[in-house]
Amino acid sequence: MHYTRQELFVLRNDIPVDNLIGKLGIPSKVSEGYFRFSCPVCRGFDTGVNPKTNLARCFACEKNYNTIDLVMLVKRSDFIHSVKYLKTICESQNAPDSPSPSIKETGTAQPVSIGDVLKSMKPVINGRTEEAPPQTSKIKLTVEILNDRVRQLEHQITHLTQKIKAIEQNR
Repeated sequence: MHYTRQELFVLRNDIPVDNLIGKLGIPSKVSEGYFRFSCPVCRGFDTGVNPKTNLARCFACEKNYNTIDLVMLVKRSDFIHSVKYLKTICESQNAPDSPSPSIKETGTAQPVSIGDVLKSMKPVINGRTEEAPPQTSKIKLTVEILNDRVRQLEHQITHLTQKIKAIEQNR
């Protein structure tokens, strides 16, 4: 099977790596205001994500992981099956209540409005979307929720900037 550069670009950049970590069931937490996850190789939590590059990094292993790398490691699948899995995530983001861009069969993303993104944001705690925060440690959870929302917004802004540049280049 052959995938275009654009299709692979979308899969690597339009699925927030911190959200994928949650979907894959990788243990994660917010520590000192930073999103941390258990490295799929060494299992350590000396990790982080960079929303600007949409990469996850293990500082102990000194490895960067993109979305495809993570799926291959966690699901122990080859490249083709990992890409297929990520495409199903993109298709599920196609739902009307989703803040993520829709992916057509061509693999190109359609722009969404920032207002739609902001209205649909739900708290993310330890990589999982919550309808309402648990009642324990409300203040700490509120800070964690705000940190996660800021990270999500930064990712969306980066994504929108890339889309604007792509549209300008196509003119």
